[in-house]
Amino acid sequence: MKIKQILVAFLFATLVISCGGKAEDIDVKELETECDVVDAMEIVMDEIIVLGEAVDPEEGVLGAIAYGFEGSKEQKKEYESLQEIAENIEKRMRKLELDKDDLEDCTNYEIVDKKVKKANTIRRILN
Repeated sequence: MKIKQILVAFLFATLVISCGGKAEDIDVKELETECDVVDAMEIVMDEIIVLGEAVDPEEGVLGAIAYGFEGSKEQKKEYESLQEIAENIEKRMRKLELDKDDLEDCTNYEIVDKKVKKANTIRRILN
């Protein structure tokens, strides 16, 4: 049964990622506006969330933390790659001299802010 759950999580991740682009395809140097930054962070956070939910789809992320489940080496490696992309986006944001107030004007800001908080929870099991 676990294999089916993992397969379903993988297929869902593929669907979500294919609809909005992939984090690895983000060219950070092309981010020019605050909303470009927000949109790029949304792609990265979506992938981190899907990766975290794949750790234990039955229990979910919080259940995985509570019961001490950990991600595989491959999941941790993927997470580290996504974290690096997120850090590069943040560096670009600083280079563009953008701050949180600038980002709040973007349409997707509130959604991305919630996803960032969820991704921070996932960090506990994939770090």
